[in-house]
Amino acid sequence: MKPFALVVLLLLAFGSIALAQVEDSVRAVEMSRRDALLAADTVALSKMIAPDFVEISRLGTVRTRADNIRDIASGALHLTAIKYDSLTVRIYGDVAVLTGIADNTGTMRGFPFAGKIRYTRIFVRKDGRWQAVLMQQTPMQ
Repeated sequence: MKPFALVVLLLLAFGSIALAQVEDSVRAVEMSRRDALLAADTVALSKMIAPDFVEISRLGTVRTRADNIRDIASGALHLTAIKYDSLTVRIYGDVAVLTGIADNTGTMRGFPFAGKIRYTRIFVRKDGRWQAVLMQQTPMQ
């Protein structure tokens, strides 16, 4: 019985390590996304956002991948600071749910904005890489 228990414990330990590595890979995409947003790198962003991506903004508007890429490329949306807090990742096969708090500063169509949002971003693993398919933002007071 002892060898069986040892095997079970080893499998559980390796499974936990593998899961942590997958969660870390999703967090890494989120950090790369932040860097791309700050640099207005639409080529990098395009690789991280699925073609059918939808965002529900802090104002309740629905924005597509094309809306986001266009506004960043044109400078209509210009982010100067993005700070993350309380990021958590849950994995469900080829789907990852990331939740957290973002403290964003920038301008939208020339109007300054700053503040925290609590958000959820859903990723799907396609062709070996994570792509965002949905984001929901809620402003924090």
